Amino acid sequence: MKNGFEIKLLPLDQIIPSPHNPRKVFSEEGLAELAQSIECQGLIHPILVTPRGEDRYQIVAGERRWRACRRLGRATMECFVRDLDEKIAISIAVMENVQRAGLNPIEEAAGLQAMIDVGKMSLREAASVIGKGRDYIARMLLLNHLPEAAKESIRTGRMGRRTGWYIARIPLPELRSLVTAEALAKRLSTAEVGALVLEHYLLDLRKADFSLHAETLLPDTPSCLDCPRRTGNAKDLYSDIADPMICTDPDCFARKREADWACRCRRAQAEGKGVLPDAEAVDEFILGTSQLTERSRYVDLEAKCPWDPSGRRWSSLLAEELQRRDPDSRLRLILARSPVGTIHLVVRKEEALSALKRRGHAFARKAHAFLTEENLRKQNEKQQAEFIRLSCRSLVTQASQKAALRSDVCLDDLFLGCILRLVPRLVVAAVFERQQTKLGTHEETVALGLSLDASKRRALLVDLLFSSELEADHLSKVPDLLRELCMRMEIDVEAVSREVQPVLDLEASRMRLRPGRTAKRIAATG
Repeated sequence: MKNGFEIKLLPLDQIIPSPHNPRKVFSEEGLAELAQSIECQGLIHPILVTPRGEDRYQIVAGERRWRACRRLGRATMECFVRDLDEKIAISIAVMENVQRAGLNPIEEAAGLQAMIDVGKMSLREAASVIGKGRDYIARMLLLNHLPEAAKESIRTGRMGRRTGWYIARIPLPELRSLVTAEALAKRLSTAEVGALVLEHYLLDLRKADFSLHAETLLPDTPSCLDCPRRTGNAKDLYSDIADPMICTDPDCFARKREADWACRCRRAQAEGKGVLPDAEAVDEFILGTSQLTERSRYVDLEAKCPWDPSGRRWSSLLAEELQRRDPDSRLRLILARSPVGTIHLVVRKEEALSALKRRGHAFARKAHAFLTEENLRKQNEKQQAEFIRLSCRSLVTQASQKAALRSDVCLDDLFLGCILRLVPRLVVAAVFERQQTKLGTHEETVALGLSLDASKRRALLVDLLFSSELEADHLSKVPDLLRELCMRMEIDVEAVSREVQPVLDLEASRMRLRPGRTAKRIAATG
């Protein structure tokens, strides 16, 4: 025995592969070439094994050579035998494979994980054994958390390990899967995946509305400043991100934001303020921004008043009104949260303009008049649309009833039109209910459709064909397709059109009487 090694000729059936060998894929072509080389030249370098029980030896290094000898049908092979504990055995196996060509990143990551878990090594020890930096080891270990689709893509070369590093930084498994799917479907480059992750899945803590010092927002959760998932506290994992204030756990960020919002709502209600429900706030803010829409019923106190020639903020213009001691006459503050998570204090637009009007602001009088007129116009439009909708609904009911009886009228082209419209599920469900037919699951709906007789299907077809269009917000006439159907069914559509026309004429006359001044023109002349 030399330097703790002993060379033995061991039976191949007493040699077992290591479960911690990082190399999991063995090329059949490569094994065939190695077997041919061993057959011609012999086994030049014995494999390294360590005893594992009676008459059992576990491979530490050289599994390819062992497989090649088995392929040749050999009964024995030369081995270096050395007593090694699990930690050292894993270290040697990983080190040998990492230094050889052909080990893919996923295999390397699995081997490094075995060094950490089974070998009980620290990150520093593993880095020392492999001869790589701790940041490299930390990033490679992240690959073990990738979805299987990402791992397979890296194994086959479709995705690079750097791309995998970006995806693996996302802490939630479901989000990692979504990004993997998007990256593969769109064939995103490493830079594009990195930008996607940094922009949408890693959050700037400085933009958080909740306190970064708070330790009580969530139970058993540290403050953001002490959190190990903040980039500044995990430099080994995020050495390429210079900003130390990036949160890598969007789920925790979202839960803290919700907990903080709940606290703010309770405090606001205790102080007599209102709270705008999130479902309503969605309609008040411009999609994807923290700004209220021009048609919103509210004004943000920190925004500039669009009608004020001096461009002052609402909070400045309404300062005295907001500080009035009389609760009954004071403007009521309302807490609102935008769809992007920002928190705002708002007041009703009409109340704000009325308050400024009472204080003698000329622009407020004009703006209030415009707002009143605009509200009246919207109300009239709503009444008009509802009247036309009910009139058309009557036509659809008549057509549906006649379609069930008139088998001589061809509806095949209309059926094709219905299919192409892709009627929304909610509309379909409502139509079936109107026809006294309950809609079930997809499979149940298919079975139901096949079981209906021809007359019932025709009646449902007509209803489905027009229901989506009749739910439109702005309906200004009887739809042309409905008019065509009524003509085929010998339904007097003109009678309904004559009923609708006065409503249209009234709206047209109102439009002629209005000065037609926009909010921007009022602001310019106020």
